Amino acid sequence: MNTTEYKWALVTGGNKGIGLSIINRLFKDKHNVTSISRSADVDLTDRNETLEGAEEFDILVNCAGAQAHSSFIDYPLEQWDYDLELNLTAHFRLSQVAARGMKERGWGRIVNISSIAGLNGTRNIIGYSVAKAGLIEMTKCMSNELAPYGITVNAVAPGFIETDMLKGLTENTEHADQMLKRIPVGKFGKPDDIANLVSFLCSDEASYITGQTFVVDGGFLVR
Repeated sequence: MNTTEYKWALVTGGNKGIGLSIINRLFKDKHNVTSISRSADVDLTDRNETLEGAEEFDILVNCAGAQAHSSFIDYPLEQWDYDLELNLTAHFRLSQVAARGMKERGWGRIVNISSIAGLNGTRNIIGYSVAKAGLIEMTKCMSNELAPYGITVNAVAPGFIETDMLKGLTENTEHADQMLKRIPVGKFGKPDDIANLVSFLCSDEASYITGQTFVVDGGFLVR
C-alpha cells in the first residue's frame, strides 16, 4: 500500500471469526488497531454510550453482528429491536462519530460488513437480514456525503464463511454437502477472504472506490 503514514483503525466484533481476521490483516498492514466486541466494556447497543474516542480513528470497520433465529410470525418485537440496534444502528452511531474526525483530517476509510442475507430473501433471520440490507443502503448514503472530505465508505457482503455462525450448517454433513453444491467454487469461504478485501478498501489504492457493496460468496448469488 502507498500510505506513507500508518493509520489508527477501529474494528468492531473483533474477538473472533471475520472480525479477528480483519484485525490480524490490518496489523499486518502495520496499522494501529483497536477492537470493540460484545465482551468488551463498550456496549454498542446502549445509546447512552458516548463512544468517546471514536473520532480519533482513521479507519473504521463495522463488523459486529449477531443472528437470532425465529419464524417471521413468531419473531419477538424485542428481538427485532435488538437485531436492528446491534446490526445497523450501532454502526450508524459509531460511523457518525468517527467520520467527524476523519472529515477534519481529510482522510478516512469506513467499511461496513454486511451479508448476502441483505441482498437475498432469507428465512427465520428477518431482523438480521433487514439490518444488513439497511447497512448496504446506509453505505451508499454515507459515501455520497463523505466523499468530498477524502472519506470512502464501502460494504462487503460475505456469503457462507467458516465461522461460528456457520457451525450449525457445517456440523450437519448432509446439509453442508447440499449447500456446497449450490456454491459454484465448491467450497465455503475463509475469514481471510473477507479480511484481504477489507485491507485493500482501507488502502490508498482504493481511493476512487466508494459507495460499493462487494459480494464475497464463491458465486452463490449468481449461480
